[in-house]
Amino acid sequence: MSMKKTCQTSLDWFIKALTIFSILLLIPMMFLVPADVIGRYIFKTPIPAVFEINASFLMVAVVFFPLAFVHQKRGHIYVNLFTRKLPDKLKNILDLFSLVLGIVAYALIGWFGLEIAIESTKVREYVSGIINLPIWISKWFIPIGCLAFCLELLRDGLSRAANLNAKQDREA
Repeated sequence: MSMKKTCQTSLDWFIKALTIFSILLLIPMMFLVPADVIGRYIFKTPIPAVFEINASFLMVAVVFFPLAFVHQKRGHIYVNLFTRKLPDKLKNILDLFSLVLGIVAYALIGWFGLEIAIESTKVREYVSGIINLPIWISKWFIPIGCLAFCLELLRDGLSRAANLNAKQDREA
């Protein structure tokens, strides 16, 4: 198997694993919130730290981990109001520009998220309350999700650039 194919297969596996993990995290969210509401309003005994568990831990992975998968499936919102009448070549160039812009933006988010995750890990950051919830673990979800997304954007950009070059070679 070629190096390119091995890298693509590894990236696909990584993206799928992150997406499955985020889907699995939806299950406790799905049960914790209604159980907390029922406990709070019917039994007058809420479940401790449900808000913190959801907001500081589960939600971070559910948001950042599937970004690359959604891009693979072309599931992100795409507005073509201003570009639909443009020539295909210009549309492709604008698509490449938006991919580069996305890589830069999410690389920055991932980089700063990595710095925060490293610092949070050093001090073993947690949210104190009835239950001390370690949130330093969830701080790693942002740079990991951004890395997967940037790699997928890069793969898509390289593929589109190759297709754009191939079309130009055929036209020449």
